[in-house]
Amino acid sequence: MKIKLEELAAAMAQSDVRQSYVDIAKGKVMVVADDMDEEQALEHVFTIEEDWEHYIPVPNVIDEDLRGFMQGFAASREREDVRERLQDALQGSGAVTRFNHQVRHLLLKPVWEKYLQAQLIETARDWCEENALEYEE
Repeated sequence: MKIKLEELAAAMAQSDVRQSYVDIAKGKVMVVADDMDEEQALEHVFTIEEDWEHYIPVPNVIDEDLRGFMQGFAASREREDVRERLQDALQGSGAVTRFNHQVRHLLLKPVWEKYLQAQLIETARDWCEENALEYEE
């Protein structure tokens, strides 16, 4: 079974707040839901533990790579003043909040979201290749 890159990218986009797994036997991405009650959560854990060789945890891409994605986006802006404002926002603590504020202020939110989605798809593709998993666009 082939893993759908869009599903994997969507799981990666939530990877800082939700754990996800790829069921390599079925080619499915499983996202642990926040609203699971204790019984559902235990059932989920037992399912993975019983058949652990068929599940690969999805990495926390947001905590690991988000700043790099933001830096890439800032560097890709053609206008120097926009590029500098975004790069300045990424300095020091609170960078993510400042960057998002600048993106909204500069009316770049749709462009940023498209860029981020493309980066997540590329990351998902690379991750599948590193793990020798078949995928589809």
